[in-house]
Amino acid sequence: MELSYWQSRWQKNNTGWHMETVYPQLPKLWPYLSIDKNSEVLVPLCGKSRDIRWLLEEGHTVTGVEISSKAIQKIKENYPHTFSKERSHGFIVHSSDQLTLWEGDFLTLPPDQVPAPAAIYDKAAIVALPPAMREKYAQKIMALCDPQTQILLQTFEYEQDEMTGPPFSVPESEIHKRFGSHFSLHLLHEQSKFDQLKKFQQRGLSSGLMEKVFLLTPS
Repeated sequence: MELSYWQSRWQKNNTGWHMETVYPQLPKLWPYLSIDKNSEVLVPLCGKSRDIRWLLEEGHTVTGVEISSKAIQKIKENYPHTFSKERSHGFIVHSSDQLTLWEGDFLTLPPDQVPAPAAIYDKAAIVALPPAMREKYAQKIMALCDPQTQILLQTFEYEQDEMTGPPFSVPESEIHKRFGSHFSLHLLHEQSKFDQLKKFQQRGLSSGLMEKVFLLTPS
């Protein structure tokens, strides 16, 4: 899956995954993370997520990474502060007081150029990627962590042969495989989304769809 696929979908406003409100589970589950209010938070594949504004209002300093310039612009419009802009390591970097947005390919993000995060917030990021890219994604996440970094990570589980991704099915066993050598997994939330997300049934999904949210803590 090439980056041009996502850029094309943004240009066509084909962004059915985007939520116009804060993800409902975020305020409920975020307190499970043992981090201070002013901690550094990294949001990979952030899109134009409303969750970024919520994290900022909680007092955090946020670094978002996103390939789409259109999505970056939408975030900036919803955060009315002055941004500087510079080019660095193949990215366009938009910087404000609490918010820095790296416009480019997350898989090439240089770990030594961003602050080590206290938390990484993966909302529909890993499920946006096919298996080969998920391996590279997990490696990049690990490279960006310091020994204390915690991860809040959302997945979907369903019969992959019933529907093509994205979103892809990422079973709990794969999260263990990708991150289990460095993290302990704690299932914080589990809910069937089959009846709510009718559009996936129209794409062929018939046996069910389970949403899970994990907290990964350093082991």
